[in-house]
Amino acid sequence: MRMDGRSQFSTRWNNEEDVVELYDFEVLRGEEVIAAERSIPLSCPKAAWPKIIRLAKSLNMPRCRIRVKEQGETIILIGAAAALRYPDYDFFAAA
Repeated sequence: MRMDGRSQFSTRWNNEEDVVELYDFEVLRGEEVIAAERSIPLSCPKAAWPKIIRLAKSLNMPRCRIRVKEQGETIILIGAAAALRYPDYDFFAAA
């Protein structure tokens, strides 16, 4: 268990150790969190994009944003419409 109270998963695959971090997904309308999924294990931040797209497709309200947090810090914040418009865009290559 880490000092922030969240655990870190460790798995073995092909004799290499992969560390899986826990991420929080939040749907925002304005500054209000209207839905959240906590402690979702992912291998890296890039692995969050398929889940972001699924969340964006499930929203029926305009002007919603999706925020992904790692260890309490926002690492991704995108509008649902933008996520749907560019579902295959490689955001990491553009950075």
